Amino acid sequence: MDILTALVLGIVQGLTEFIPVSSTAHLVIFPQLLGWQDPGLAFDVILHLGTLTGVVVFFWRDYWHMLQEMFSWNKLNSPGDSMGRLGWLIVIGTIPAGIMGIIFKDKVETTLRSPQTIAISLIVFALILWWSDAKSRKIRKLRHMNLMDAIFIGCAQAIALIPGVSRSGITITAGLVRSLEREGAARFAFLLSTPVILGGGILGLKDLYMSGLYREALVPLSVGFVTSAVSGFMAIKYLLSYLSKRNVNVFVYYRIILGIILLLIFR
Repeated sequence: MDILTALVLGIVQGLTEFIPVSSTAHLVIFPQLLGWQDPGLAFDVILHLGTLTGVVVFFWRDYWHMLQEMFSWNKLNSPGDSMGRLGWLIVIGTIPAGIMGIIFKDKVETTLRSPQTIAISLIVFALILWWSDAKSRKIRKLRHMNLMDAIFIGCAQAIALIPGVSRSGITITAGLVRSLEREGAARFAFLLSTPVILGGGILGLKDLYMSGLYREALVPLSVGFVTSAVSGFMAIKYLLSYLSKRNVNVFVYYRIILGIILLLIFR
């Protein structure tokens, strides 16, 4: 892999990880459309760790306050507390995706990465996102979340193991179904993604280390990591601002158009 390829794919990963259009879909399809060699799952892991860095840097104050309050018994039981309770809701919401990821890891990395599967997922879950946004009452803020919200959104996140679904897309959809405001649904989706990306990254790093491939592509991997972190940070910043004022239709249209194009190309 050359540096230009790593640079482009790093930007693509960072933007599409948090914008609800599926980062995995773009990382699989982009090289095929441009005639590039598939960079493989090892590079995919590094890019995801880059976006993990971006989200941690963006939300570092939230994480810090959550960690402080999660283990403080007085604050956890205080009616005015929100960050400690939010932290435990994230822990609970992470469990379904963690279990499903361990069980279906091999299948996700092979069978489900076909262009046809990705195209169908893009279209189907675009329509579900549109429906949820249109029907949601959007009356609840992030501080109003409860245990059932965390379980429901966590189960939805597990579906994002299918390429083309979009982790942020399906978790925002689930939040809207639970009547969360768009911005609150997106914020929880981003916070919830952190443990899953971290867990997947640790497992991926183990495989990368055992293969020894990092020695042959240290510079491209580093470029991909940095660009995905920076572009991921920017994507979060502007998406939260966008969703505070507008609906999700532009992402729905994009997903449907991309899905149709992929079906036509790879039929």
